[in-house]
Amino acid sequence: MHQGSFKFFLVIFSLFFGFSVLSAETVRIMPLGDSITEGYMETLDNSNFYGYRGPLWYLLQDAGYEADFTGSQIAGEAVKPAFDADHEGHFGWTSYALDDLAYASLVQYGAEIVLLHIGTNDIGDSTAGVSQILDQIDRYEKESGHTVKVFVAMIIEQADYDVRRFNENLAATIGARIRSGDNLTLVNMYTGAGLTIDDYSDRIHPNGNGYSKMAAVWFNAIMAPDTPGLYAFPYTLVFKEYVDAGSIIVNSSAQTVEFVTEIPDIGIIF
Repeated sequence: MHQGSFKFFLVIFSLFFGFSVLSAETVRIMPLGDSITEGYMETLDNSNFYGYRGPLWYLLQDAGYEADFTGSQIAGEAVKPAFDADHEGHFGWTSYALDDLAYASLVQYGAEIVLLHIGTNDIGDSTAGVSQILDQIDRYEKESGHTVKVFVAMIIEQADYDVRRFNENLAATIGARIRSGDNLTLVNMYTGAGLTIDDYSDRIHPNGNGYSKMAAVWFNAIMAPDTPGLYAFPYTLVFKEYVDAGSIIVNSSAQTVEFVTEIPDIGIIF
C-alpha cells in the first residue's frame, strides 16, 4: 500500500466448479511431494515417519471417510495405531523432478484425490515446476478418462528461505488454472496451519504437533461442504491478508462468490 492508503472494492464472480460428493466407496488419495509428505523427523527412522499422513488418516477414519492412500513409497509402517503408509513423497526432491513420476505413479496406482505440497526444495519464486506436475496430472486424466481432484498447498514456512513470494505466485498460478477449468483447490497451508517455531523438528520439517496441524488443514479441505473451489477462490486472486474473510459469501447453487478485498501493491489477478 502506498502512503498508508487503503483501496477496497467488492468482487463478484460467477464460476463453474464440479460439486464434490462424498461416497461410501473407498477414495484413493495420493499424498504427493517431498520429505514433508514423506514425514521426515530428525528423531525418527523411516518406518516411523508418519508426517501429516498418520493424523490425516485417523481424522478421515473417525469421520467415516473411507480412504486408501496410494503411491510407490512406504513410510510409517511401524507406527501404532497403524495407518495406510503408502505415499509419493521423496526426500530432497524439487517440483521439477516430480512431474514425470507423478504421471507414472497415477498410471500405476491411481487416485481420485492428490494432496500436493511441493516447492520447499526449489529455493526460488517460480511455480513452473508445479505447473509441470499439474500438466502431467491433466495428461493422466485425458488418457485414462479418470478425474483427479488436486488440492495444492501453499508450502509451509522454513527457517532458511522466505517462501512468501513463491506462495503468492502459486496462488496466481492456481487461480489461472481454475479459471481455465482445472479441478483444483488452493489450500492455505502457509498461514492456515498456524505453525510456530515450536512446531518444527528442524529448520524445515515439522514435528509431530506441526504435522498434526497440517493434517487438520488437509482434512478440512477434503471435507469442505458444497464446492471447495469457490471457498478458496478469493485467495487465488490476492493473498489472504488482503481479503476480508468475513465478507466472503458463497452461493453454491448459483456458483458465485462475493468478497471484499484491499488492492495490494502487487495488484490483483484477473
